[in-house]
Amino acid sequence: MKDFQIKEYEDRYHQEFKEISLEWLYKYDLYEKADDDLLDNPSKYLKNGGLIFLAHANNEIAGTVCLNPVNKNTFELLKLGVRENYKGLGIGRELIQICVDICLEKKIETVILETSSKLVDAIKLYEKIGFSQVEIKDSYYESADVKMELKI
Repeated sequence: MKDFQIKEYEDRYHQEFKEISLEWLYKYDLYEKADDDLLDNPSKYLKNGGLIFLAHANNEIAGTVCLNPVNKNTFELLKLGVRENYKGLGIGRELIQICVDICLEKKIETVILETSSKLVDAIKLYEKIGFSQVEIKDSYYESADVKMELKI
């Protein structure tokens, strides 16, 4: 039995959305100015067709993920994060799965993501779900040295 629910983002949770991402970005020394665009302006992404999901557990936000359209065939996963005290409950997997399910519904062909090789557990999770590493040609983030994709 899972003790959490996944719900769509609401503005009232902006601070928690930002805190969860900053928590892991600082922990792994990955924060960079480019992160601020999404973290400070989630409504900009939502207006452009993006979706943000929040995991709710024990009356708090336990995890986040953003799914953002790149083009008509590709969506990108951004800012997957789970608070330390909620890791191991399947929250990250569930957040990713909801994004994959939406892409299936929308007949999206590919889901991509960029990450850092420092995030070993996240990479393992992505691989379990079916993502594979591909060549990274250029990146929006300086710290991103791993690119992954899932063909749907």
